[in-house]
Amino acid sequence: MDCLTRRSFIQRFLSGITLPLFHSKHMRISILHGGLPLMWRRGWGEKGIVTGFQGEELRYQIQFLWFTCAAIGRVLFEEDKRKGVYRATLEGRTSGVIGWLTQYRRDTYTSFMELIDGGRRLRSRRFEEDIVIGGKIRKKSIHFDYRKGRLIKRRMNRKGVFIQTEEKIPKGFIYDDFITAFYNFRCGVYGKIQRGKRYRIRTLPKAGVSTIDVEIATKEDERRMRHGEGDKGPREYYIMVFLDREITRSRTGKVAGWVSKDLVPLEGTIEDVVFFGDVHGVLIEKRSLS
Repeated sequence: MDCLTRRSFIQRFLSGITLPLFHSKHMRISILHGGLPLMWRRGWGEKGIVTGFQGEELRYQIQFLWFTCAAIGRVLFEEDKRKGVYRATLEGRTSGVIGWLTQYRRDTYTSFMELIDGGRRLRSRRFEEDIVIGGKIRKKSIHFDYRKGRLIKRRMNRKGVFIQTEEKIPKGFIYDDFITAFYNFRCGVYGKIQRGKRYRIRTLPKAGVSTIDVEIATKEDERRMRHGEGDKGPREYYIMVFLDREITRSRTGKVAGWVSKDLVPLEGTIEDVVFFGDVHGVLIEKRSLS
């Protein structure tokens, strides 16, 4: 069960089906204002692009093999108590038989963000990771200090002691954690969203240069994916993501699935995960808490 205990299914699903979830922490991509969906370009107030996200909650169910509910995931965007700060939380927990086998593992990732570029982009201020497996707790955090040009990392070791390290942020670079990138992508921050387009995202490398490729299917490919279905319903774009195979623990590193017109992940599959085959996630609820 190494695959299960090292990474939660909800993190894998969300980090693959849409660009933001790709652990893309090292991006230097210009903003293309023409790429912003109409729902965000109209009626912008002082809150800029977050207007379309206030109080948005997404809930997902993860399945594989004969387990129809191996895990449950939740993504929530809300305004923080501090003025000008926004908080997005990705929460995943295993359930049922898989929950029992993994000691009901719970993964929580929280991103604290601020608006920059006149409200046209979100930028990470702090990213926190909390993992609970039975009675064991793991904690990590990253603080983005752009004023001093420092990236401050803290992690808790097995003895419960926090170890802190610092790295320099290169001049002109913006580091997006994968949750911040999720919302930026939905607003066209990394480029205009269009069928048949391929995006290459440069990420913070562990050893050498690392990239993530994202491709939006053409209309012709979409028709084949729909298998002749008439009404496409809420499924607007078919997106394919090509990740490092170690991230997905799969033999291909490919994640593919459908997103809505507003780029909300509706359903997706991580292909050929080691020991488990295809792992499938589906949106079961979308609501606004504001």
